[in-house]
Amino acid sequence: MPGGFHQIHGRIHRALPGGGGQHMFGPDAQRRPAHGGGHRLGQRHLPPVEQDWGFARRGKQGELYLVDCLLASGAELAYCGEDQVSLVSDEHRISATPDGYMSTDQGWLALEFKTFDPNSNRNYFPRKGHVTQLQIGMELAHLQDDEFPAPASGKIVYMNASNYNDILEFDIKRDRDILDRLAPRAKRMLTAKAVDKLDREGKRDGQCKNYGGCPFAAQCGIEIEGTATVIRANRGSALDAAVQAYVLAKADEAEAKARKDGAAEDIKKELTARNASQLIVGNHKVELTPVAGRRSYDWKQMEKAGIDLSPFMTTGKPSERLTVK
Repeated sequence: MPGGFHQIHGRIHRALPGGGGQHMFGPDAQRRPAHGGGHRLGQRHLPPVEQDWGFARRGKQGELYLVDCLLASGAELAYCGEDQVSLVSDEHRISATPDGYMSTDQGWLALEFKTFDPNSNRNYFPRKGHVTQLQIGMELAHLQDDEFPAPASGKIVYMNASNYNDILEFDIKRDRDILDRLAPRAKRMLTAKAVDKLDREGKRDGQCKNYGGCPFAAQCGIEIEGTATVIRANRGSALDAAVQAYVLAKADEAEAKARKDGAAEDIKKELTARNASQLIVGNHKVELTPVAGRRSYDWKQMEKAGIDLSPFMTTGKPSERLTVK
């Protein structure tokens, strides 16, 4: 259950027409000046969004809408909207541009605003990458001078891109060690002599398939040249730990698939008993629809018939297959 829902959503509701507060675009909804004081690490004002990329524009406009509503409600904000600043730690080689901070009775609250597609699965919120993004920003804020907001905690605010009144909030705790943990990764990225030596993070979290796919997918394959210099890895090594984790995860995956398949058959059985193809069960919509058989072609028979298929053949992107027995 999202925490502190009233804190942001209630303010926004009061700022809207008919919500008991000021109009978000009214004359009283002026931006408060940014929290006073300078800071020693990389400050800059963000320019307007220039890239012609729909997701970025949607997110930016959603963020400005939320900031305007909060300001209209009387919230005390710092470094939000057009007043955002980028923070940099030269020691850790890590930077971030937080969405801003809001003053509360418990201290400064770091904010991260996101928009989401109405068809998104809300069970996956907050997304791991968004939590990491906010936690990095919080710790970078604590490296600034005493005048800069030092957030006691953070909050990720998700707003439905099709219904601005549909807002989810998640309270996020600080991770005081995150910069030290990520510093080696940042160093590898900035000192790598070739991209094929870097960790393929998109393969780990599936991000390489988002937003139409990664343009560098073809360069992301594994190419091993020459003969292996060893035939066995030592127990306790990083490779041994990764293999053990893989084997355990594979067993968990098989067990989870068996449970899922069993539950699916039970659901189909119950739908059939109720003579229903779709039902609302709790907070879930359950639907059973027929799927037509997949059409295929007998390539061998076509070749025997003298049909030349070579002009229609295409080669997909290269990939790799990992086998662990």
